[in-house]
Amino acid sequence: MVESRVRVAVICTGNICRSPMAEVVVKHFVESDSLLRHRVEVTSAGTANWHVGSPMDARARRALDRAGFEGPGSPAAFADRSYLDDHDLVVGMTREHIHEVKKRLSNRSTEVVQLRNYIEPGRDLDLFDPYYGGDDEFDECLEMIRRGGQRLTSEFRRRLDAGSFEV
Repeated sequence: MVESRVRVAVICTGNICRSPMAEVVVKHFVESDSLLRHRVEVTSAGTANWHVGSPMDARARRALDRAGFEGPGSPAAFADRSYLDDHDLVVGMTREHIHEVKKRLSNRSTEVVQLRNYIEPGRDLDLFDPYYGGDDEFDECLEMIRRGGQRLTSEFRRRLDAGSFEV
């Protein structure tokens, strides 16, 4: 039996910069695609519980606005075992995020990947944290997220066209 939805979690450290930007971007691409709309659910969380309940960093929001991406993103959440186990795919920003996710995850059917591997397959490159930078760093980070998000949604489409939700 093929699932009717795929649940995707985008993960960074505090869930106020990279992962909420990625959530908004990937949701934008999903909602723009009639095959994916209503079939792919995207959320975000952090490996640390520092900012739970907080909105995304204002600089991240401004970068999204400059790039034309609407949508508020979710309030910061913590990527505990229960949260992670509830997803089909977990996309981390760094090798450290991937390591933390794999330590917590108990659902063996959940796939865990690094975002930049959609852009540069197999290289396991980290997406830098723009938190200590300015607008230029946030814009550069967002551009990498945009590229990765486009590839990720193309992969969803390819797998859905093949009749499989295995991500």
